[in-house]
Amino acid sequence: MVCLDKRGYLNYLVVSINVSRLDFSSMSWKEVNTLGDTVLFLGLNTNACRSAAELGLSKGYLYYTLPKDQSLYMFDVEDKCITTTLPCSNLLTPWFSSQWIMMPQPTVSVAVGGQVIENGSSKVRQDDYTTKAKETEEIITEDLIEKDLAEPGPWVVVNEDIVESIASHLHPVDFLHFRAVCKANKLPIMKPISGALRSTYLTPWLLFSTENATRYNFVDPMHNSEKYLMNLPELLAGAIIRCQKGGWLLMSKGRFTLFFYNPFTKETIQLPELRNGYGFAGISFSSLPTCSDCAVFGITQQNEEEISIHMTLRGADHWRFRLIQNNDLEKHINASINMPTYNGPIFHKGAFYCVDFNGTLGIYNDSWKVLERPRGFSNAAYVSFLVECEDELLLVQILGVSVKIFRLDSLKMVWRKVKSLGKHMLFINFTSCLSAVAPKSWMENKVYFPRLHNEQIFYYSLETGSYHSVGSKHSAKDYFDTKGWTNCTWIEPNWSRSTSKQLDWLNNN
Repeated sequence: MVCLDKRGYLNYLVVSINVSRLDFSSMSWKEVNTLGDTVLFLGLNTNACRSAAELGLSKGYLYYTLPKDQSLYMFDVEDKCITTTLPCSNLLTPWFSSQWIMMPQPTVSVAVGGQVIENGSSKVRQDDYTTKAKETEEIITEDLIEKDLAEPGPWVVVNEDIVESIASHLHPVDFLHFRAVCKANKLPIMKPISGALRSTYLTPWLLFSTENATRYNFVDPMHNSEKYLMNLPELLAGAIIRCQKGGWLLMSKGRFTLFFYNPFTKETIQLPELRNGYGFAGISFSSLPTCSDCAVFGITQQNEEEISIHMTLRGADHWRFRLIQNNDLEKHINASINMPTYNGPIFHKGAFYCVDFNGTLGIYNDSWKVLERPRGFSNAAYVSFLVECEDELLLVQILGVSVKIFRLDSLKMVWRKVKSLGKHMLFINFTSCLSAVAPKSWMENKVYFPRLHNEQIFYYSLETGSYHSVGSKHSAKDYFDTKGWTNCTWIEPNWSRSTSKQLDWLNNN
């Protein structure tokens, strides 16, 4: 059984995929984390299952399509990543949603050394990460787990006291590099860091989970060749990332449990239990969860006329619920589009802002207001994101072949088109949208995506009007042939530790 959880009424995006098998002995469903040689094909009306070796395909993949979408998606059941391709880019219009047809597989005989053998060859599957992390709660680089580096001669004369002294003065990221120099430097354990250490000079890192959400992978855009790995505590296994702010992840586990988690300090803050289970189209929080004014905001499209708002405030032991009539929406959306779903809320100047797939903006500050769509927006439903940049609100629309950016004129409450980001860069994802001043000139005026092309971070350049990948000469007019993860986010490294009172959501003193 394959379950595709889609986002909202439009069903344009898959937010999670679960594969299960029926255990006939207990008549219960068991989660599947590997398909072996099997490949699955999932369509709207047709499904199929075949041997990867027989078809000459990479094993362990689920291939699927979506309605009103020309793309082909490949889900790696083991690594939980999704690769997007466009096999037929020149379809005549009108075109119809694709279906799977399994053609009879001919038997091919090949003579080898005077013997006839059947063709059973298959492509060798390329694992994204072939190494396994050591059992540790530290963040480690892939270099440390692939092999032991040779001992450089000069380090032999440095005793443990000197090594520990050097390590104690290093920034956590520099500490990772220091430990990679030689075996001796792997011994010091990072001491607890007191005070604020937000690493403002660093860019956000791409965080994604693989292996059934039991390990985090980090990719730093500034050091694109480096990947950091972190094994998760058993408590967090299977948890889903919902939002990120200031290094804190808002996560859900099961239907009713929401909590904050800082992967750099391994601190957790429990939230009040959800009354009706998690069903938000979008969720966000206003400030760091350790702050007294932190508010968690969730929004859901109930039906064509109503939306529901759920909120909990720091110090509260429950969630507040409010049902709002969405009366102004009809005059702002294309009548040919079904009801939009708001996603990726953002807190900006005292209010929560939400945007839908049509570019329609909703504002909540004890009351609900809908703004007119920006001029120049496509009538089709494309993914849109909100991001705060230099105290201004930007709207980013992903058109597939291009990216459009608008700035909210807060005086006239209208959208203005943005042609350049200047020295800024944007990091876009459903769980976290961030902006930063580029630390390097080659990172300026770009929009970074939570996707990889040949293991390199993928971005769109407003200067060239094309897609590229960090550290290579790759250039493309679309984001196809890239891969991403359903459980991922952009995260701001934050090693600042909190007090026991700050980690208690009910304590608001």
